[in-house]
Amino acid sequence: LWGSRYVTDHMPVPRENVVAQLNMDMVGRGEASDLPVGNPDYVQLVGSHRLSTELGDLVEKLNKDQRRPLKFDYQFDAPGHPENIYCRSDHYNYARYGIPITFFTTGLHGDYHQVTDEPQYINYDHMFKVATFVRDIAAEVGNQPNRPKVDKPKPDPKGACQQ
Repeated sequence: LWGSRYVTDHMPVPRENVVAQLNMDMVGRGEASDLPVGNPDYVQLVGSHRLSTELGDLVEKLNKDQRRPLKFDYQFDAPGHPENIYCRSDHYNYARYGIPITFFTTGLHGDYHQVTDEPQYINYDHMFKVATFVRDIAAEVGNQPNRPKVDKPKPDPKGACQQ
């Protein structure tokens, strides 16, 4: 997280010009063999409604418009969830400055951060589907006449992250 913290503390562009941050990490897994709730369309979302109801609603609307929508799992986004996913990836360093975020992952499978996490276990079709969807969200957000409205309390940029 050091890199994203440094970038957000020393932005190369004015911070107010950053409209949203879409973060993907470990989106190549997610099958039933990886997770009890996994399936070919599985993806976990974290933070999509935490700062901006509008961004979260846009993500859901675009998903519903898909020929074969992804199946969103929000369980790791719950306040106080013991895995603390909201605080454990690069997106939070943007969120702490009030930049709306959405984190896409299928992480926490049995090989997570293990030497057994090898490329032969990646479902490249699934990874492509998630990446294409995130690309489409970025294009939609970028082409909106207004930035996603921040309608939730912003965290203290110097304070501790709260799951």
